[in-house]
Amino acid sequence: MSYLEIDNASVSFGPVSNRTHVLSDINLSVNENEFIAVIGFSGAGKSTLISLLAGLQTPTTGEIRMDGKPITEPGPDLGMMFQNYSLLPWLTVSENIHLAVKTVFPTLSKTEIKEKIAH
Repeated sequence: MSYLEIDNASVSFGPVSNRTHVLSDINLSVNENEFIAVIGFSGAGKSTLISLLAGLQTPTTGEIRMDGKPITEPGPDLGMMFQNYSLLPWLTVSENIHLAVKTVFPTLSKTEIKEKIAH
């Protein structure tokens, strides 16, 4: 079994009468410790694919599994750096990080949040 598997994943947006197909029937199998790169023209669906792998988005059809388990949401160990990052300019760096940690881990106490930020 592969570590990462994408089975017939497709992503579409918009009303049925005017669907935009971003990804169509993507299949991929990646073994543990294997290194891959995703390349393509602007608008080819690279960011959408990465969002699927990160659990930030679910496919319209198909399934994505990591270590045999379906990816249905972002995991607590997920970190992503976007090409065009979106910090809140009126907050300090520390406040931006605090906001992100608080959003991802809403049940943590203030002390636990401070501990996560310190690392």
